[in-house]
Amino acid sequence: MPCLQFAQGGQDKVPQTCCNGLHNLADSATTVDDKTAACKCLATAFQKFPTIKDEDLQKIPGLCNVTVPFPLSKNLKCDK
Repeated sequence: MPCLQFAQGGQDKVPQTCCNGLHNLADSATTVDDKTAACKCLATAFQKFPTIKDEDLQKIPGLCNVTVPFPLSKNLKCDK
């Protein structure tokens, strides 16, 4: 949720709480099962917010200086 306003184009800067959460996700999702579960969780959440802008969502990992195990997108493919 801390990333939502940025992902909807409503903020110029990614909140630190968003970056902290993304760092925690990347650090805790270490196995394939963990990564798949995280991906599915995010995919479900993204579907609940149709106003998310994919171009803003995709910027978040780079702006937070974190590598996530899958590209952030409104159309996550979690089975790959």
